[in-house]
Amino acid sequence: AIVYHEKCEIDKALDYLNKLPSISLNTIGENHPYVANSYNNMANVYSDKGELDTALTYYNKSLSIRLNTLGENHPDVATSYNNMAIVYSHKGELDKALEYHNKSLSISLNTLGENHPDVANSYNNMAIVYKEKGELDKALEYHNKSLSISMNTLGENHLYVATSYNNMAN
Repeated sequence: AIVYHEKCEIDKALDYLNKLPSISLNTIGENHPYVANSYNNMANVYSDKGELDTALTYYNKSLSIRLNTLGENHPDVATSYNNMAIVYSHKGELDKALEYHNKSLSISLNTLGENHPDVANSYNNMAIVYKEKGELDKALEYHNKSLSISMNTLGENHLYVATSYNNMAN
């Protein structure tokens, strides 16, 4: 399913992903991180299809399982909040997107520390939302935070550094 998704064969990816929940539920039960990952992958595909409400439904299922099995301060929970924030951003619900990005950032800072690529990613995503809101100084502030972390952790020739420069130029 993931390979088909990466090949942009969305419907084939969904065919395989739709088989996972029933198999997983019958073998490992409803509250297992593997089931949460399956729902997260389904949400990713629906998001790419532009079916944002369906994506949010699956992200919520994934988040619920992750909270129950992994706790509130786990990087996978941060990933769920980040993914949901991106969907809210695509829906034009920018304040809600920032709320979820802040939840993701808080968990990443607490669990991974200030100098981690996931933290840089959170700052980058928040900067994009601030740009969409027209808060350009705030967007630049967050892009600079993202750039600094990416440079320190990944090196100056990494794609994320180039992405930061591109985003700041925009």
